[in-house]
Amino acid sequence: MKNINQSILFICITLLCSCNSSQDSTPLASETNTKMEMIKPGFVHAVYFWVKEDADPVLKKDFYENGLPKLATVKSIQSVYYGPPAATEERDVVDNTYSMAWITNFASIKEHDEYQVDPIHLEFVEKYKELWSKVRVYDNEVK
Repeated sequence: MKNINQSILFICITLLCSCNSSQDSTPLASETNTKMEMIKPGFVHAVYFWVKEDADPVLKKDFYENGLPKLATVKSIQSVYYGPPAATEERDVVDNTYSMAWITNFASIKEHDEYQVDPIHLEFVEKYKELWSKVRVYDNEVK
């Protein structure tokens, strides 16, 4: 009987330790995949604008307050967010010299291509292009 009780105690301690250790270890693959599942496959279009220091203040205000929100209404866009650079710590790999970032998500490159010729997008570029000293685009596919 003593051997059976010791065996049961050993099994209980082993199970208890294994349960606790999994909480302290790296996430299980299924937990990590949950985060990845939130990001749907598609196409990301990231645009960074450098606004000229001597730009017309009225046009600059309109760009921020009206131009970007209107551009966000293009139908082929799945989601969009935009904003100025974050006040992150300066490091060699960080470039926060831009004025505004514009990040859009599309279901595919086809929807991105539709966005490029959408009248709202074309009007946006034509109206505000004189504001920018530089624009950089980084496109990537999400698998």
